[in-house]
Amino acid sequence: MSACGVPMGNRIDSHNLSVYYLDGITKEKAIAFAKYWRDNGFVGENKQTIQLDSENNVIFVKLIEREVYSDEPISIDEEVMLQDLERTLKQEIFNKEVTIVITDNTFQPIMKRNI
Repeated sequence: MSACGVPMGNRIDSHNLSVYYLDGITKEKAIAFAKYWRDNGFVGENKQTIQLDSENNVIFVKLIEREVYSDEPISIDEEVMLQDLERTLKQEIFNKEVTIVITDNTFQPIMKRNI
């Protein structure tokens, strides 16, 4: 699948969650991620789409930012939570470094974090 020339990857769906995964991410890892995301309360009432990508032995979890928050910078507390989540995903799911990337609706990064 692709949108505007940007590869989306394969997809798994679970209720309000769609997880796309690109080369370097196995279907099993994508399913494990989706289960973790759901079981830990990250899936709300609104449809959520996430893309998993891999480059240079790092897993990128690409989260689409809701427009409502687009003008607000990430707070220090939010950054700490994202770093904790990255460590947890590394240990429990991927066994590789994990970086969470805030993106627009085409999975293009929005510069909101100091990574």
